[in-house]
Amino acid sequence: MSITRYLLASDLDGTLIPLERDAQRLREVAELVDAFEASEELMLAYVTGRHLSLAQEGIEEIGLPSPDWFVCDVGTSVYRRTGGGYEPDPEYRQAMRALFGGLAGDEVRAAIGAMDGLELQEEEKQAEFKVSYYTRGRPEPFVETVQARLDAAHARVNLVVSHDPVSGRGLLDVLPASVAKDYAVRYLHDCSGVDEEHLVYAGDSGNDRAAMLTGYRVIVVGNADEALKKDLGIESVAQGIAERIYFAEQHYARGVLEGLRHFGALP
Repeated sequence: MSITRYLLASDLDGTLIPLERDAQRLREVAELVDAFEASEELMLAYVTGRHLSLAQEGIEEIGLPSPDWFVCDVGTSVYRRTGGGYEPDPEYRQAMRALFGGLAGDEVRAAIGAMDGLELQEEEKQAEFKVSYYTRGRPEPFVETVQARLDAAHARVNLVVSHDPVSGRGLLDVLPASVAKDYAVRYLHDCSGVDEEHLVYAGDSGNDRAAMLTGYRVIVVGNADEALKKDLGIESVAQGIAERIYFAEQHYARGVLEGLRHFGALP
């Protein structure tokens, strides 16, 4: 008898990794991990804005299992599990270089220049195909000006925004044209060989939005940004995919577990 394979592609911070590190939240993570380990059908991919090393530190700290794939830097890098760890996917890296239009990160920074309320994130949060900023307050008011400056430099980019509810700061990522987490999730779908209805994406914030509207099964954890929930509700109806998006009542890991059970990926 053949086994139906599922792939969970999940955001980390605010989804599998709780923003609070209290004992109850850690027990909820352990409950989800137990369910993962009891399943022979579920493959894992972590889809995060973190670099690979920071993503590995995060899952070790919280007790999450090693995945089959890491998608890092907001969808601009993919790593496959090998016998000795994780290696960059060479085909994906080649695709990123082509889509970035030949510009380097320092040229993108120079084109954007200085702007009141816009601050480069720490150097360790920058990547080969990603330039990341903090914004004062929500990031949406900065998008038009940043895009105009990049257009003037003939940059081929995609701007992805999200909001950190804890710090109150916005997050703005400059990525290669047409690339966000959705591009990487489609790539994972092709690599994994799972059927479209057996790929489940879980997330909580604005930088998950594109992946959540690809037509795969989606879990929106209960703690997700309220503006995102409202937007997804409207857009999913408009696109005819509302039945594929599950709004979990539970937060973080327990919300992911609730959604996986809803879609039949876990008993």
